[in-house]
Amino acid sequence: MKSRIQILLVLCAFAICTTANAQDENKNVSITVSGSGKTLDDAKQLALRSAIEQAFGAFISSKTEILNDKIVADQMASVSSGNIQSYDMLNESQLPDGTWGVTLNALVSISKLTSFVEAKGIAIEIKGGMFALNIKQQLLNEQGEIKAVCEMVGLLHEPMQTSFDYVIKSSDPKSMDAESKNWEIPLVVTAITNKNIDFCANYCIKTLAALSLSAPEVESYKSLNKIVLPVTIAYNGQSQTFYLRKQTSINALNTLISQWEFYVRGFSVQSGMDQSEGNGNGELHNFSGRREDNFFHFATTGMVVRTFSWNDQRTLAQIEQMTGYSVKPTGVRSQFKHGGFVVYEENGHGLVAAITDLGKLEWADAKIACDDLILNGYDDWHLPTKDELNALYVNLMTRRIGGFGSASYWSSSEFGNSVWLQNFDLGSLYIKNGTQWDNIKDYAGYVRAVRAF
Repeated sequence: MKSRIQILLVLCAFAICTTANAQDENKNVSITVSGSGKTLDDAKQLALRSAIEQAFGAFISSKTEILNDKIVADQMASVSSGNIQSYDMLNESQLPDGTWGVTLNALVSISKLTSFVEAKGIAIEIKGGMFALNIKQQLLNEQGEIKAVCEMVGLLHEPMQTSFDYVIKSSDPKSMDAESKNWEIPLVVTAITNKNIDFCANYCIKTLAALSLSAPEVESYKSLNKIVLPVTIAYNGQSQTFYLRKQTSINALNTLISQWEFYVRGFSVQSGMDQSEGNGNGELHNFSGRREDNFFHFATTGMVVRTFSWNDQRTLAQIEQMTGYSVKPTGVRSQFKHGGFVVYEENGHGLVAAITDLGKLEWADAKIACDDLILNGYDDWHLPTKDELNALYVNLMTRRIGGFGSASYWSSSEFGNSVWLQNFDLGSLYIKNGTQWDNIKDYAGYVRAVRAF
């Protein structure tokens, strides 16, 4: 009897949770999505299209033929089609470069979407009954959260690189030898945040607020034995806590935080005869806060976040040619496009890396995970070859882009019965074989997917 009561309580909690997610007898489902574009309308339409695509894949069919037709897909996502019952704009922000980013909650009619697709002459199959639809609504929210957080991190990647102004100060030269032929000049560069940091902080907060579970949803999730992940953002003297559903979302946020060193070091020093970039060491504003507690601390405009100090070594002949030191921001040095961080590009083609690791997996599982990955609107990800993997290390990890850990990452390249694995702490490529590493394909290495463009 006790077990029956417990089952009933769990089912009641499940019903509350799914009702809160706005699924009714007409098979309407709600989903929070993001989009970006050159105009506000472009960003909104891309977000609505994302809502249709996710609902279509989760509730109707995994077949993507109809969605590959842009005209049909845009028709499906138009409000006039009736597939979108309504939507609430949760965040609309213009980026520093003039483009737009939005987050909205769309109510999608599965019934009307089914009729719409059938009218196009495409046979479909509804996935499961109502109880399965309730579960899928929950899974849809979880996957939508991951997608929105990853899109946000990608969208903020370039504005974060332009969020700092710099001031340089030099001291009197000091002789390095008895003949006074070699000198060192103490230099200090101070990094000060500008208004772009406020845009990034506010956009992050608005997006997380749109995705966060409400207090009743938190309790319902816990009653269903599902994890709830609190994230606290400190900004402008206040702290806000948001409740996310998936660890992958947290990993994506950590990618943004781990790039703080790269973002703040974006300056170039000119001496009148040459220039250098990103020199020095010094105190750094603790952006990550208590990372183990998912606590992130954004800076505000006008805040000194780092001082870089070093000694510029010069000969007397060089000093005679110098006109004095100046410093300026280097601007955007790393792009996010085609679904990921650009690893390299030539003549419009190249390679991008996914926004976050897929965890530690055995080699066979790593290949499957990359092949099955759908992220930032793309489904053609793959496990990198050994050359592609090394390019990730050289072009991203060494520059502190992408949130790579000091660990061993899998490649897809095989060598006889062995597999290529690269240690990102040492930068070395290894062939693991049966002599030293028995059953190396059972080893759990880290995984980062890539795609070509």
